[in-house]
Amino acid sequence: DRVERLKRGEDTDLITSLAGPTPTQSLAMLMDIPESDYRHFDGWSNAIVQANADGSGIIHGAAIAVAQLFEYFTSLIAKRRADPGDDLITALAHAEVDNTRLTDFEIVGFCFVMIAGGNDTSTGLIGGAVELLQQYPEQQAMLREDPSLMPKAIEEFLRMTSPVQGLCRTTLEPVNIAGTNIEAGKKVMFLYGSGNRDEREFGDNAHELDIQREVPRHLSFTSGPHFCLGAALARMQGSIAIGELLTRIPSFNVDLDEAQLAPGYFVRRYERMPFEV
Repeated sequence: DRVERLKRGEDTDLITSLAGPTPTQSLAMLMDIPESDYRHFDGWSNAIVQANADGSGIIHGAAIAVAQLFEYFTSLIAKRRADPGDDLITALAHAEVDNTRLTDFEIVGFCFVMIAGGNDTSTGLIGGAVELLQQYPEQQAMLREDPSLMPKAIEEFLRMTSPVQGLCRTTLEPVNIAGTNIEAGKKVMFLYGSGNRDEREFGDNAHELDIQREVPRHLSFTSGPHFCLGAALARMQGSIAIGELLTRIPSFNVDLDEAQLAPGYFVRRYERMPFEV
């Protein structure tokens, strides 16, 4: 329905019509959240992700969002313990690890990660993919004509867009990287966006879109114990949203000169992208 509204010209912003609502609705459906509460998800996610320490008051907004999120899901968990359903919250509320049920705090923490880490990043993937398809019309035509390329294309979109541009970690022990010694206990910024375009890994055309590229690994979901728990869901959301767009709308244009990126230091996503059939 969202794609059809774009097709009919009833919606003219790709982000507010498709790229933004898709991850929100997917998560809400998994948790069996009433549709009337969907609007909270984007507000919480935006406030948390855009938090910074520049004195603008955004930190205060993030604290309020976290408190509201915890209050909402604590109440929802209590309801699902008393009246189980067929949803993710019920599954977590009644799950056991070593014969011990998860605490409310553990479940709320899981919900926090899903919402704060999954909404804006998937929006970034979908919007960023359309941005790339606009810049590379021959690639757009190739993907439209051969939908079987979508799995490869999604990995290439993830590599090129890098919705999470970088995150900080702390070294647990001394390490040497390319001749540079880093002591234990030091903060290290992982620049995923830069690594995903490293010519040593992806060749001389690493900065160009190639939906037929073999991408055995990239850093958009990071790795190891920090690997994104929603990676499969993000891939599915991107595949469906982009696939439906290409299938139902034979030709479209997005005005990248008028498109606007959302504020924030580490997540790259558009908050406005004018769309025209």
